[in-house]
Amino acid sequence: MRELTVQIKRVQLFPIATPRQTGIANQHVIVKLEAGESHVGWGEMSDLSHVPMYQFDLADLARMLNELLRGKDPRNLVKIEDDLMKFYPDEGHLYSRSGLVRQGIDLALHDLVARLERVPVYDLLGGKLRDRMRVCYPIFRMRSVAEVEPNLQRVGEQLARGFDLIRVYVGTNWEADTQFLGQFADRFGDKVQIKSLDFSNLLDWRRATMAVERYQELVDFMLVESPAPRNDFDGLAEFRRRCRRPVSEHVLHIHHGWQLLSHGCVDILNVSPYLLGGLRASLRLVALAEAARASVLIGTTQELNLGTAAVAHLAAAARILDYPGDNTGPHLYTDDVVKTPLPYEQSHLLVPEGPGLGLEVDEAKLATMTTNAEWTFGVDLTGVIDRTPQNRPSPTA
Repeated sequence: MRELTVQIKRVQLFPIATPRQTGIANQHVIVKLEAGESHVGWGEMSDLSHVPMYQFDLADLARMLNELLRGKDPRNLVKIEDDLMKFYPDEGHLYSRSGLVRQGIDLALHDLVARLERVPVYDLLGGKLRDRMRVCYPIFRMRSVAEVEPNLQRVGEQLARGFDLIRVYVGTNWEADTQFLGQFADRFGDKVQIKSLDFSNLLDWRRATMAVERYQELVDFMLVESPAPRNDFDGLAEFRRRCRRPVSEHVLHIHHGWQLLSHGCVDILNVSPYLLGGLRASLRLVALAEAARASVLIGTTQELNLGTAAVAHLAAAARILDYPGDNTGPHLYTDDVVKTPLPYEQSHLLVPEGPGLGLEVDEAKLATMTTNAEWTFGVDLTGVIDRTPQNRPSPTA
């Protein structure tokens, strides 16, 4: 029988760094939330290896979170979320540190409360509409034509592992992009689809328009992402008017979502718990899209297994989910803190069915992975944006 009265006792934060297959290491913070006599919930502040280039003072952050949360009922999710919003408000940035703090606590709370109730997290979100979500594997932005063939090989490797859907980052090197897309179509035909061409806000709408007009002569794709500088609502709306494909943009907070929709900038809201501060905030954006008769996809910063499990539960409960998501972090990272990774099947992320998030943390492994977060990009700004190192490895056989 579950305890009638449960209070949060302690918040612990564990910094880890784990490599990607592409040769970089990313920093994350694993959140452990303890409550009652022996109850535990796990969360994740996903991928801190972005601009702005600073890290948390984790000791100070843990002290503040313990002061804020200790003694509170973890089942009062709305009250805790309201408190967190006041102390860690929206920053209006794509890689908001406040959003990551709220994400970590929100995920740990949902995991804890669902374990208390002995149900999957999706039950706390209202139930389950689907048991899987289609996802794509990322092909990161190419700086030179020398990267074309290794990336084509990577597509083939992922196809052999069951991923027949990719997302392609573009906009840095026109020649490399056109060579990759042309050879991709010749080599893979209809065996692999492209979900999106992602410009990551690097180009103005005019140059993005010219690029898309050229790229669509070479290859088919579902949609275009971030084809104008961030917060250039006029430019993004102009691109959308000229583009024959649906347009998507990352949503930074609920008012930003309203701005994108009311300015006619997008067809699709890119909704991500790491940006918005967790699952409850993400569901509000899904409702906003539904009200505007817009579409939704679930984006990513490439979370570890805990963060990706939360995305799977969000996908299970979301009323609007029209396009594939981007959540393949467990296949990108070479190490993780969970005992058993999430299951994928033919480019689909399967929703875990166990209590809470449905994963178990290997605490001994977490202890060995915990380390001071060391920056891996130095001042290679292009590397930070592109998520790849300067000296890029070829794909493994």
